[in-house]
Amino acid sequence: MPATTDHPVAVRATGFIGESRWRRRPVRRVRYDACWADGRVESDVSLTAAMYRGSPADFGPIRDSVHANCPEVGTGRWVNEFAAVVDGPEVENPNPPGPRSGWPSRSGVARREPSPRVRLAWRLTLGVVALGVGILLLTGPAGDGVLAGVSALCALGGLATLAGAVPRRFRWW
Repeated sequence: MPATTDHPVAVRATGFIGESRWRRRPVRRVRYDACWADGRVESDVSLTAAMYRGSPADFGPIRDSVHANCPEVGTGRWVNEFAAVVDGPEVENPNPPGPRSGWPSRSGVARREPSPRVRLAWRLTLGVVALGVGILLLTGPAGDGVLAGVSALCALGGLATLAGAVPRRFRWW
C-alpha cells in the first residue's frame, strides 16, 4: 500500500508520569508522535485521529501494539498501520517542551481496590443518611407536594442501599 499524505505512516507513544486532574496523584500518561511519509515528525497528536481508518477491528491491534512497545516512562518504538514495529526517524528531543497533558494510559501496576469492609462501611453510611433524610423530609412540616415525592424516593433509595449490604446467605428475596 503506498504511503498517503492524509495519514501518518507510523506512530509511537511516550510514557511519562503526570498528575491526575482531581486528586493530584501521580499517574502514567502518554503522548503520541506521528511520522509522516515525507519524514517530518509531529508531536502530541491524537492516536485515534492519526491511525483510525474506519474499522474498530483494525484500530485495536494498532493501539495495543503502540502501548506494548512503550515503556512505563520513556519513548517507545514506531508502529505502522499494520501494527508492526518499524524503523523511524530518531528525534533529538522526543519530549518537546510545552503542555504535558497527554492521555491517561493503562499502567502495568494494578489499581488498589478498597477492602470489602470499607465498601460496606460506605454503603451503610450512604444508606443510613439517605433513609434518615427521606424520613425527616416525609415527617417534617414540608411533607406534602413535590418534596414528598423526593423524600419518598430518597427513603426508598436508602432502604435499597441498606438491603444491598445484607450478605447473600441471609437474604430471603
